[in-house]
Amino acid sequence: MTVTYTPANVGELSAVDYFRAKLEFESTPHQLQHDIEEDKVQILDVRDAESFKKEHITGAINLPLAEIGQNLSKLPRNKTIVTYCWNLTCALAPKAALALAEKGYKVQELVGGIQEWKNKGFPVEGQ
Repeated sequence: MTVTYTPANVGELSAVDYFRAKLEFESTPHQLQHDIEEDKVQILDVRDAESFKKEHITGAINLPLAEIGQNLSKLPRNKTIVTYCWNLTCALAPKAALALAEKGYKVQELVGGIQEWKNKGFPVEGQ
């Protein structure tokens, strides 16, 4: 049975359930690198096109948050979609992950975004 937590009942969420979900729906840079090597994920950069052009995680596609709804056909259904944006305080990636989850996609968010990816020494590409 799946329970949906709304603002009215979110207080019923136990710490165990919260952290179990957090681990399931977030990816660290090291875990993402492993999943890339295993070809299990599609990386989705939800920042603006200019920022993507400047630098992005290798293999990522760019769909700014406002464009996701019109471009669902560009996303595979057989892989986990890992969203990312700037950093830990950027809300674009979790908003994109929520929008995709509502459409039935399996999703995760890259914790810390591209900033944390680079801080851990993983490569980016761009101009």
